[in-house]
Amino acid sequence: MFNKKFTNKSIFISLKNGILHTMQNTKTAALIRDSLLFENIDSFLYIFLMLTLVSCIFCESGYIGIFAVCFSVLETFRLCIKKGARTKISLFDKAIFVYFAFVVLSLFGSSLFMLSLAGFAKTAVYMYFYFSALSYFRANREKILPTILVIAGLVSFESIIAIIQNNSGVLAIAGWQDTSNLDPTQVISRAYGTLKPYNPNLLAGYLVLGISSIWCLGAINLLNKHYKRFLGFLILLLIATVAIIYSGSRGGYLGIAAFYGIFAIGIIYFIQNYLGGFKAIRKRYKNLALTLICAALVFITTNPAITNRILSIFEFRGDSSIAFRMNVYASSFKMFMDNPFLGIGVGNKNFREIYGLYMKSGFDALGAYSVPLEIAVESGIFALISFITFLVLWLKDCLKIIACAPKRTKLVAFSLILSIFPAMVHGLFDTVWFRPQLQILFWLNVAFLGALKKD
Repeated sequence: MFNKKFTNKSIFISLKNGILHTMQNTKTAALIRDSLLFENIDSFLYIFLMLTLVSCIFCESGYIGIFAVCFSVLETFRLCIKKGARTKISLFDKAIFVYFAFVVLSLFGSSLFMLSLAGFAKTAVYMYFYFSALSYFRANREKILPTILVIAGLVSFESIIAIIQNNSGVLAIAGWQDTSNLDPTQVISRAYGTLKPYNPNLLAGYLVLGISSIWCLGAINLLNKHYKRFLGFLILLLIATVAIIYSGSRGGYLGIAAFYGIFAIGIIYFIQNYLGGFKAIRKRYKNLALTLICAALVFITTNPAITNRILSIFEFRGDSSIAFRMNVYASSFKMFMDNPFLGIGVGNKNFREIYGLYMKSGFDALGAYSVPLEIAVESGIFALISFITFLVLWLKDCLKIIACAPKRTKLVAFSLILSIFPAMVHGLFDTVWFRPQLQILFWLNVAFLGALKKD
């Protein structure tokens, strides 16, 4: 039987109960804790987090990764040195660990190890960033709302840029729309914002993930009866919605439809359970909702380019872009069936090399154009099951908070659902989710929930 003293100093003790405890109680650690740098480490951490978020809308992937790693390393340092710091692993965190374990196995099982290693490194950075953000926000819960405010500001900036681009008639940088059977009035000028590489689908994915931050702040201001602020955030919400429409991303359209669908379900639940039903709602609020719905329908139906873009979703093989993706889906599924358990390895470079053996002539692709299919192809069926399990467990915890937390916390938790699941709907038909701009926002929203959970 080991005594307590020996247990705390053993090199074989766990991360949670041993290594951190040992490091936190050395003389060196005590000196570091008393230093001016460490006294302000939370401020430095927040600066690097803000740099990571801002870099997402202006910088290439490499710079985003550098800022994310700097934040993560600094948080690891804080966790190791700060006295009393502890780690806490939730059930959905365990599912994330299992998912990542299968990603590791797919790396070592890949026939193109070096190419897969590059993709794996990106995934490792995202995982490192997530657990670092989770640890930081658990220690600094008061920073969650300010961070949501920053995200709302960045999303609003991108939305305004997108509207300006659309109204100025920006030219497509790549073949973003099949115009062979369209007259000029049916061609949408697809906005792409400032995110790099320039891509309207990437912009739409970013806005779908981030628009809930605007909703969250608006709802909180409405709760606090700050009606002028609420109106301001409502206007920003509408601007972001219009920007997604102007991106011309059909996956983005499905994502924003899911956003408002989930929002409607939440509103119906709230009215029925907390306000005594729809009869208790004031007439002016009913009129406001009806006005907004009618305005949205008029906006869409009076713009032939937008109407045509939405209707093209249902053309399937009749649209060249959808036909292309359906060919990619078929080839990618064959890749999965040939590598069902560990996949082919992680990363688009690895995917492109192996996809060449399966693709139809003239249908080259960077990815599977579907997040679930991409995960299955790259890391196998068990990685996909683990990822879906994580989403289900995360949603379960989110609903628990909504059921019993204070009102403001309920609104934040609901806004997280409005972020994660519309993004996953978009991800059914596109793989921009794997870009760092979306990964940072996605895992940050996942971390917010972990920080909101009671100890």
